[in-house]
Amino acid sequence: MLTGFTGYEHHGKVLRHELWHRIFHGQAGASLFWHYTALNADLTLTEQGRDLGATVGALRNEGLALLLRDAERENCGIAVHYSLLGVRGQWITDGHIAPHEVTSGDATSAHLKRFHANRTAWLQALEDAGFQYDFLTTEQIEGGKLGPYKVLVLPDSVALSDREVAEIRNFVGKGGLLISDGETGLMDGHARWQPAGRIDDLLGVQRLGMRSAADDVAAAKVSVALPGGVAELEVRPVSPNLRTTTGRPGAAAGETLLLIDHPYGSGRSVCLNFWMSDYTRVRKTEAQAGRLALLRHTLRQAGVYPLAEIRTAAGKPLKCSEVVAFRKASTRYLAVLPEPDCSDAGVVRLNFPSPSYVYDLRAHRPLGCVTQASGRLVPGEPIFYALLPSPLGSLSVSLADSRHGTRLFKAGETIKFFVRLRGRTPPAQPRQKKIEPSRPQAAGQPGQAVPEIAVHLEVRSPSGKAVDYYGGTIPLKSGAGEFSVPLALNDEPGTWEVIAREPFTHQAASATFTAVP
Repeated sequence: MLTGFTGYEHHGKVLRHELWHRIFHGQAGASLFWHYTALNADLTLTEQGRDLGATVGALRNEGLALLLRDAERENCGIAVHYSLLGVRGQWITDGHIAPHEVTSGDATSAHLKRFHANRTAWLQALEDAGFQYDFLTTEQIEGGKLGPYKVLVLPDSVALSDREVAEIRNFVGKGGLLISDGETGLMDGHARWQPAGRIDDLLGVQRLGMRSAADDVAAAKVSVALPGGVAELEVRPVSPNLRTTTGRPGAAAGETLLLIDHPYGSGRSVCLNFWMSDYTRVRKTEAQAGRLALLRHTLRQAGVYPLAEIRTAAGKPLKCSEVVAFRKASTRYLAVLPEPDCSDAGVVRLNFPSPSYVYDLRAHRPLGCVTQASGRLVPGEPIFYALLPSPLGSLSVSLADSRHGTRLFKAGETIKFFVRLRGRTPPAQPRQKKIEPSRPQAAGQPGQAVPEIAVHLEVRSPSGKAVDYYGGTIPLKSGAGEFSVPLALNDEPGTWEVIAREPFTHQAASATFTAVP
């Protein structure tokens, strides 16, 4: 379980975005450190407390957070280099130690601050373009973890170890795409300056200087010809002393080369001789389109596409909404999360790669077997869909112990229940004979895909009160799960009800039992 501290001064769409963003990035729930902003003096909820309750309630009581637990987050085949060697290498170029600055490396090194801004901008640009990625550390690359990926991004990776260099060469030689910017491989794995860039031959370039790039290089305007038209860019070059050897120059500002393409083995490299660190300046402006068009084109050439094709009602691509997707067994989950102040707000249209049975997890309604869907983006909140190969089946709750045919249980006993989700054959397929399962593991019919979903359980006492400490949310593995109600000795006698509800359509099923003294 992993989560971060939540709230402080945040509320409304900013707080909701924070919570949803964390769920989509592997965290679960929220830690409240400063509770005074969530509670009034009379212990009623503040605006922030109400916002927390509503969002966490949806994540917990709807089972949406549990749906994504253990799901595989799609990375589009993109790996981004994460290197503490690079951090150290940048800091030592101009870093210093001062007692009042030791808590912030960025405050002690302009180059390290630029390094962090550049890497953050790369991640933001990938997300804005509709892609996701994994970080790969130096140790992971050295250990051969590049194999499953199609693309490796080196954001200002100034230091590369011997083993990293060998693995990167092998990756590109076997068909991978390498994207780097201006200071790649100037140092070795001990942050020692090298006489030449460690992978310059792979990039098809030669450097006339081997020291840190200057910060005062003026921005340059450049036009890049792309299949869909011309991308107009305004970028800040890294090194005016970069020359090509076997690489092909693709764009230049005067004598400064800004884009070099180089085939290598079965793969290729693309060297962008400009910083991405100013992306936050052009983001959400017209200048953003050129940067994203170049990025999408470069990745498309490697067979890498966004997670889904999503357009606004005006037919424009999204600018400031993150698209995330997960796979869990036969089910795919897709979410679009706009930022709190995002111009993408409004109706958007989604195109799926193949027909699927699509369910709107926020509205809890089926959309049918479709290749397209539409939703309304609200700042700070996602639209969230489940894509299934077959329609959702029926939900049921039953007592696990058939000996209790009378459903009478003494106070103090533990009552066990089975929850089942039966598979359904798609309409175009012939129906198969139903097999009544005797155990929860066999809920689905042979040949039918049963999604691994979560169900929310509510236990109501004879007086109709929801007893929250007996309820909760459980996962269904292969369409089945089980839970128990441990009756207390002083629990109310009479007929109790157990209600299970799934998050796809809010389909509910129930069972009853009678508690006796």
